Amino acid sequence: MERLSTPPAIPLDPQPITFADLEKYDLFGVGCYFVDGNGEKATMLFLASDEKGWLKLGGEMIQFSADRSSTELPYLSWSKYVGLARSVQMERDTAAARSTGPETETAPGTVTIRDERDRVVFKRSGAIDCGA
Repeated sequence: MERLSTPPAIPLDPQPITFADLEKYDLFGVGCYFVDGNGEKATMLFLASDEKGWLKLGGEMIQFSADRSSTELPYLSWSKYVGLARSVQMERDTAAARSTGPETETAPGTVTIRDERDRVVFKRSGAIDCGA
């Protein structure tokens, strides 16, 4: 009966975080971010810092808290962030990381978003860029 009364997971479609979003919420600084794609056309879908993570859904920036019991990533960020109705997990291939500048590096990675019932509602492979 419980299985029948549980609604199905609703897939998410995160929107790109733009430069205007970074300015509006003052999100500049050290941390990591997940990008979908390669090169200049790659879009940022999740931004992670020491205390907060950010995801854009339905035109609004959604804030997450860093799970400091998760794996620490470079530049003061974490692999897991928790929100009121969702959690975000970033898995980064540290062994394949390469420098992209004096204080930046990139590595292949995956971002997974789960709903309040721990069901996967979004998963994408791309790159996790970290830096200052």
